[in-house]
Amino acid sequence: MSKDSIELALSVLKTERANLSPEQRQQLAEFSEAGEDVRADVTDTLKTAEKRELTPEQADRLVNTLKTRFELPANEKSRKAMDFADVEKSLRTAPEKLYALQKLEETGGEPQVIGIDGDEFVFEDRSAESPSGRRNLDADQAAAQALAFGADMQSGDAYKDMQKTGKYDLKSVSWLKTDPEERKRTGRALRGYRNGAVVHVRGRSAGNRDPRFGWRASLRVKKA
Repeated sequence: MSKDSIELALSVLKTERANLSPEQRQQLAEFSEAGEDVRADVTDTLKTAEKRELTPEQADRLVNTLKTRFELPANEKSRKAMDFADVEKSLRTAPEKLYALQKLEETGGEPQVIGIDGDEFVFEDRSAESPSGRRNLDADQAAAQALAFGADMQSGDAYKDMQKTGKYDLKSVSWLKTDPEERKRTGRALRGYRNGAVVHVRGRSAGNRDPRFGWRASLRVKKA
């Protein structure tokens, strides 16, 4: 990750005063290895970041929105696999996840619970196009913003599975999670889009910025 991207992640975290998860703290700690020029900011962010929770009213609105999407006819398969009451219970006991979902919602991602993996509920962005509030970013900036939100980027396999349920990214492109070693070795990052009936998931120069380029999120919530 470039110095500019590290600084973006730090800036968003400070501005939003996000509740840092253990994973975020670990990732931020690793940033310090990038050099002395960012080490002080990393230390300051880890010390000063405060817990950020939604108000009860915000939490209620978000849960109701998620429930409405869960009940859409297209999500019949998900409804057979889980009870939304269990999803809500898990969210209510994980305020940092509600906060992350709110950030995804605010930036146009239309997050939905799409399945269960082990003891975790899986949420993903299901907006028709790559989220409009997360556009014009290169791959490293997208990864930094995902970190700041407390989310992960959607994987290439998950993107392909999503495209089986509908037609996404006909006019936009989504940066996807890229193996760090592959990113470092090639300078390229995965991105996905659809061209008619064909879904493309392939590498592209990670430094490319384009108004069409956004990123899609994946978020996991442990069962309560």
